[in-house]
Amino acid sequence: GAIVEAFIEGENKQSPSVQGCITPLGTVEILSTHDQILGGPDGQIFLGCQFPAAAAYRRQLQDLGLTIGKNLAAKGAIERFGVDFMAVESPDGNWDLQAIEINLRKGGTTHPFMTLKLLTNGDYQLDDGLFYSQQGQPKYYFASDNLHKPQYRGLLPNDLMDIIAHHRLHFDSSTETGTVFHLLGCLSEFGKVGLTSIGNSLAEAQEIYRKVEEVLDRETQLINTKSSLPISWKCR
Repeated sequence: GAIVEAFIEGENKQSPSVQGCITPLGTVEILSTHDQILGGPDGQIFLGCQFPAAAAYRRQLQDLGLTIGKNLAAKGAIERFGVDFMAVESPDGNWDLQAIEINLRKGGTTHPFMTLKLLTNGDYQLDDGLFYSQQGQPKYYFASDNLHKPQYRGLLPNDLMDIIAHHRLHFDSSTETGTVFHLLGCLSEFGKVGLTSIGNSLAEAQEIYRKVEEVLDRETQLINTKSSLPISWKCR
């Protein structure tokens, strides 16, 4: 036995992924594509994702996902699967996609997509790789399960709900934009929270996420080293 690794050359690299599902009948359905947000000491820790993957290669991702899914189905695999890729831009502007990992399970990109689907009751369209609400509006999101900062420690879920309501950071069903939060149980002890920011464009979704982070940073400034609670919520 052996493990063979190859370093992929290139200046502009991205880490997209495709998600699919194999039915009990063996048919393969593409669910979504994402560009993964990576970080950490070596830039290899999954921090979050944005949907959909870049237009330059998301259809290619879908095609490769279908091919891999059919191969998995022939081997008896069933239910959800995800494939991570390395995407490298060539000098002529094309993208070379190299599959690097198959996950036969739900993953970090599953719950933000399901959040979008359940909130908007929309559908993913294979033709262009976009998700459309029932009103025909394309929807995008920027999501993370690792918004993690020391000054968030001591903030209780009820405090977070007050901040969300005061600054109107919540998901608005009338516009189908805004932010949905999760991992609230990690907030007080570890200073960590997850969120999915949904917009009508990727730029809007990123701006909604940026605003949430900005507000949380401002509201959780420590007043002294003796307290782990921000002054605005400590005094309530």
